[in-house]
Amino acid sequence: MKTHSALLGIWFTSILISLSFAPSYGLAQTKFRDLTVSYPLGGSTSFFWVAQRSGSFEKYGLRVEPVYIRGGRAGVQALISGDVQIELQGALAVISAWAQGAKDLRYIAAVGNRLDYILAAHPSIKTSAELKGKRVGISQLGASTDFIARFALRKLGLNPEKDVTILGVGGAGERWAALNAGHVQATVLQPPFTLLSRKAGLPIFVDFSKVDFEYTISGIVTTASFIRSEPATVMNFMRGLADGMDFYRDERNKDKVLRMLGEYFRSNATEELEETRRSYSQLTPGLPFVTAKAVDNVIVNDKVLAGMGLKGVDLLDLSFLERLQEERKTKAR
Repeated sequence: MKTHSALLGIWFTSILISLSFAPSYGLAQTKFRDLTVSYPLGGSTSFFWVAQRSGSFEKYGLRVEPVYIRGGRAGVQALISGDVQIELQGALAVISAWAQGAKDLRYIAAVGNRLDYILAAHPSIKTSAELKGKRVGISQLGASTDFIARFALRKLGLNPEKDVTILGVGGAGERWAALNAGHVQATVLQPPFTLLSRKAGLPIFVDFSKVDFEYTISGIVTTASFIRSEPATVMNFMRGLADGMDFYRDERNKDKVLRMLGEYFRSNATEELEETRRSYSQLTPGLPFVTAKAVDNVIVNDKVLAGMGLKGVDLLDLSFLERLQEERKTKAR
């Protein structure tokens, strides 16, 4: 009996040891890396929202907490301070901070790498020349909307520093309200406000979706320090984001995506939500690519950055995108 009991004890111990080294799928599913990711409200950033809401990050062991930060300098400061580990951010604020010494910043991807804005005006403005002496609304100084508004004004032959007053009035909804109330006479807008502008018959002086111009409108930004410390976390974020973008564009998920977008924009206007889904499915049809050209376009078109000898490629870490591409190719075989 003692021998039998001893054998049972040895057998039970060996089972415990083997289990401790074997992959425990039940446990793996409950062990998540918490990750705080900031985003500004916008059409292209809705890719991230849908990825988070669809459970795409959880598949790769990440519990992502989305935090709304309007963008621009506030978003960059949150990333540099470590309050967030990854952020979605336009190019101007990131490049400006990098140029001023924040060399730790890195773009690793982009859910929007082409301009998706229009410059719309109040109905009282009949020609672009009538914008002289008027107010143009942006989200805040130093944000992507700042760059885009100035770029649009220059395309119209106006001097954004002298011919107009540029005001920070808030997010897209706040800018739309300010435009309709006449507090500003023009502003830059993304889908779904592009649809609303067309339906309202507003003058649209520039439509960047019809211009061949690369610009990192919603880049995925982190720091070289975080990449060094947690490369696996960054890679898993990229995998989850790419899967979420696939989910977003898949027609079979249309109803689910529209519900998620309704939550994101706090709207039940199906036509406007579908405008957003359709527009960004076309604007970003594949992986979340970011290019040096998109960053260079910001540099050469900004009066301060243009003379600083900056190169967009120095701000990029494309290793995660390249690995993601290889994984997708292997999966497709």
